[in-house]
Amino acid sequence: MTRIINASGAVVLRGHADHREVLVVHRPAYGDWSLPKGKMLPDEYLAVTAVREVGEETGHQIRLLRPLSTASYPVNSHIKVIQWWLGELATDEVGTRDNEADKVEWWPTSKAARDLSYDDDVQTLVKALREPVTKPLFIVRHAKAMNRKQWQGRDADRRLTERGRRQAIALAGLFDAFGVGELASSSSTRCMKTLTPYASQSGLEIRAFDALSEESAEANPKGVRKAMAELAELARSAERPMAICGHRPVLPAMFNFFGMDTDHPLRPGEVAILYPDQVNHSAQTLYIAPRL
Repeated sequence: MTRIINASGAVVLRGHADHREVLVVHRPAYGDWSLPKGKMLPDEYLAVTAVREVGEETGHQIRLLRPLSTASYPVNSHIKVIQWWLGELATDEVGTRDNEADKVEWWPTSKAARDLSYDDDVQTLVKALREPVTKPLFIVRHAKAMNRKQWQGRDADRRLTERGRRQAIALAGLFDAFGVGELASSSSTRCMKTLTPYASQSGLEIRAFDALSEESAEANPKGVRKAMAELAELARSAERPMAICGHRPVLPAMFNFFGMDTDHPLRPGEVAILYPDQVNHSAQTLYIAPRL
């Protein structure tokens, strides 16, 4: 069986209109000019891979905006599959970098389209330039929780399992890759604890909503829509993306608020990233499965 090597990279743009520049690297081992990318580590989200690899190769810390495309090509007896993302600078500061690239430069996009070494990179750049920059919204199903039959307290107090705690820690890396800046959740323990690792590392508070709990949603379904309307308005006005954590039985109502099809039930720890289309009042959706 052919081995698949998963990798991830980013098209990092800066500037506006006709003065946009893209971050490129020169690798002496290959003698090429390319977009920064690298191999995924075990149990790592591909989005996290892209941010980490750009940082290691260029010294620039970035945050992702949206997925772009997937490219694949043979490497010896393997197939390398690269997930590309659109990214932007998270800070103007430049840190240390590894030795894989000997030159890191910002090129005008017209020069990059002409002088990048690989057609796939050029095609990825062209796609990035055509993509709308829309702030994403994260809908999360809480991480793996203890079985109801094994829990003797209030269901709202049910805790995460060891696997669930590891999923929550992994999710913190995913949220950080996109620069999530607002957190909201059902007030139930298993939802709050799913967001706690990221809240702790980022210094953010989690807005707790009783209306999004299973018990409240069953007793007052209209309360879910009211809570989502409040959160949607906050998400629109916030500078950075928002993540909202909920329960399997409540998620359909949360998705329906945005006019989303609910044919894809989220697994514990799975994330749906919504890209609202303000013109058509719909949303493109990227589903990211749990890594653990």
